[in-house]
Amino acid sequence: MAHHFAGNMSVLTQVFMQGAVNGQGLRDIKPPLEVSESLLPHIIGAVVILGLIAASVWFYLQKRYQTLAVSEDEMIDVPLPHEVAYERLEAIETSDLLARGDMEMYHTQVAHALREYIGARYRIPALELTTTALLQAMLRAEIGDESIDRVQQVLANCDMVKFTTYQPRVSEASARIDDARRIVDATKVPVS
Repeated sequence: MAHHFAGNMSVLTQVFMQGAVNGQGLRDIKPPLEVSESLLPHIIGAVVILGLIAASVWFYLQKRYQTLAVSEDEMIDVPLPHEVAYERLEAIETSDLLARGDMEMYHTQVAHALREYIGARYRIPALELTTTALLQAMLRAEIGDESIDRVQQVLANCDMVKFTTYQPRVSEASARIDDARRIVDATKVPVS
């Protein structure tokens, strides 16, 4: 084996020693690539810009994930869904919609206030659903049958005024507010 290895070495040595490859001699090693001085400011500028971007991202992430300590004085008192519903129903009741005879707008606002309450109370997208889809969502949320029946009745009466030519008497229209309040009373979260 040593003889075989030595034989291979002599062949390689002979190839390198001949020095002629395709009629040319061995060439010298190329010198290192020099960066022209005109590129140096661009390289430094790129490094500075990348550093600024990295620092900006770091500060943004630090600020974003920073937990803010909020004192009791700074806390915002968010009203409960039933409180908002009572305010909206009161505003509708004290508006001049009934006095002007604008039954469609009156019933639209009552239905909207009730749907808004149901959405906030049960986390159902009530404003985006048809009445039928809303009632089905309420069934899936396991809301009591009596409450669902009341909601169905109020929304059906409001829809009848909104989408047909039916014009109720003022006393019947003002009863919608009372019906909506009863629904809110029966379904609101008890405050401890």
